[in-house]
Amino acid sequence: MSPRSPLSGASHGTQTLPRARRQRPAMMAGTALATVGVLLTAGCAQGGPGEDADSADLVGRPAGTVKKDALDGVRMTFVSYGGGMQDGQEGAFVKPFAKDSGADVLTDGPTDPAKIKAQVNSKNVLWDVVDTTPWDAAANCETLYQKLDYKIINTSQLPDQTPESPCMVPSLIYGYGLYYNADKYGDNPPTTWADFYDTEKFPGKRAVDGRPTPTPGIFEAALLADGVGPSKLYPLDTKRALRKWDGIKSDLTYWKTGAQQTQIAQSGQADMIMAWSGRIYEANANGANFRPVWNNSFTLYDVFAVPKGSKNAKAAMGLINYALGEEQQTRQSEYTSYAPVNVNSRPALSPQAKKLDPTQEKVLNQSITPDFTYWGQNRDKLSTAWTDWLNR
Repeated sequence: MSPRSPLSGASHGTQTLPRARRQRPAMMAGTALATVGVLLTAGCAQGGPGEDADSADLVGRPAGTVKKDALDGVRMTFVSYGGGMQDGQEGAFVKPFAKDSGADVLTDGPTDPAKIKAQVNSKNVLWDVVDTTPWDAAANCETLYQKLDYKIINTSQLPDQTPESPCMVPSLIYGYGLYYNADKYGDNPPTTWADFYDTEKFPGKRAVDGRPTPTPGIFEAALLADGVGPSKLYPLDTKRALRKWDGIKSDLTYWKTGAQQTQIAQSGQADMIMAWSGRIYEANANGANFRPVWNNSFTLYDVFAVPKGSKNAKAAMGLINYALGEEQQTRQSEYTSYAPVNVNSRPALSPQAKKLDPTQEKVLNQSITPDFTYWGQNRDKLSTAWTDWLNR
């Protein structure tokens, strides 16, 4: 099936959540989010969340709400990817949740699956709510992440196409793709992935994902540049993709965190960068002038998950429910430029943020949603291929 046609979770045995009627602006996000459902149940065993506390004060509440002082005396930790993104999340829902619930909410980061694994394996889990990737949460459902409690987490304001997930729920939507320095390329900018790999026509450093497990898109971009059509990407021909990367390896620099993406764009270390849309928004807000190439860009998502063995699992579910509220999702979007997952959210985006909004109809009409099922099932193989290439 073409990556341009997001898959419905229902066709893969997922349970679709009940939804209220939706208005048109939410449909763009809903269409994109449908693909998440493909892997929401992948590799997930049965079992419930930890019984850390009496949840009577948390069950059945509308998204975005928590009973006043219901968690007084609870100390918990929220983890995300740092930088402006996490600052925005803290302002949008972490600090307000602490004030309303009475909980003492600490923050940490960046999200690191290796640290989560170490905590779970040592039975010393320090993190309670983690903003992570759907392919990480799906691959480790009921091993590193526990099942969510949907008696506490109200998903009625998520898009119609969002299936119920055992171990995760969408937290935000973002774009991932090619961004270029408009000051350098002027009236002759790159317009395709092929241009990213053409260092003669478009000289300059390129910055890409240097982590062992890269964001989906790293192989896809190379294959698209090499002439593979969007509907023919999977299964990924990693050898062909890496041969394409070989051609520009001497022109590459690497980022390993979202904050480094922003730093590279701001400092001029690279003239083109494969980056997350919100990180380019941060860079541009601080003086950079990078613009997106939406042609065959990628639409992706983060998710909330709760590490298995969290000492505050019920409180964690309460924080997730609070973060999914209309006001909280609106604020998160306004602070970070990442698109909301609550269908009632109507963020007042700045002109700069609007330019980087991945849920614009004109963007979704030409973007690709990676096959997260494939990535979830082949994560180790893909990680090994990319890491071996980085180390060559």
